[in-house]
Amino acid sequence: MNNKIYRNMIAGLAVFTVMLVPWQSVLARHEATIVLTSGRRAEGVVRYLPASRSYEITARGATTEVRVDEVAEIMLSQQPEGLQQALQDVARQRYQQAIPVLSRVVENYTMMGPDREAAQALMQAYLRTGRSSDALRTGETMIRRDARLERRPAFASVYWEALLEEERVSTLRTSISTAIQSGPRDLAAVGLLRRGDLEMREGRHREALIDGYLRVVLLFRDVADVQPEALYKAIRAHEALNEVNYAERWRQQLLSGHATSEFAQRLRD
Repeated sequence: MNNKIYRNMIAGLAVFTVMLVPWQSVLARHEATIVLTSGRRAEGVVRYLPASRSYEITARGATTEVRVDEVAEIMLSQQPEGLQQALQDVARQRYQQAIPVLSRVVENYTMMGPDREAAQALMQAYLRTGRSSDALRTGETMIRRDARLERRPAFASVYWEALLEEERVSTLRTSISTAIQSGPRDLAAVGLLRRGDLEMREGRHREALIDGYLRVVLLFRDVADVQPEALYKAIRAHEALNEVNYAERWRQQLLSGHATSEFAQRLRD
């Protein structure tokens, strides 16, 4: 038999076999303690059931289910192998060696907690290695699992960056506007940063400053985590407008007030 035809037959049989297996049956099970919003705890072997958006808990031969909105916290008996090292690798810009581990955690720990942290780091690793389409695919997969992620500032920040890189401008503007109008202050501040990035990408440097970076610098001083990035990008926008004095003002503020930040280091480099 022709090798190509044979390979196609095998591939087709593999796909057919996967289609015969219910989605829920292939999701991994984990030893965990589930803390409910009522304060009650349930321990056992846990897996997520996507069709019903619930968790199945098996303990001492009995199986129960609880809805996602009834769960306050999931505490795994054992954390994913290699996750902490992979997160450190991303922080140290060793992206290629982190990607396989993070991908495995995202796949094997659906709605168990570690998948969220791993997905955020995985998106960052993809973006820093020129794989923005993979970053966006990861973000969209996670948001389909749990729409609440789009309201977590750290996750939303990377997700919006992926949208920008993939030129999904309409989706990006809508998501940012919603965050700024109805989100908590830390989410709104990140939204303003990404709005500035979008305006800069489209060559509207003045709009990037007024509608993005300077709003964060002047109106969101209480959101300390985003101040170094806002200052750094305000400097770059002023430089693009040949406004040297303003750029120098923010330069001094960044170097004196956030000397150990990533963005102060970028400025020195």
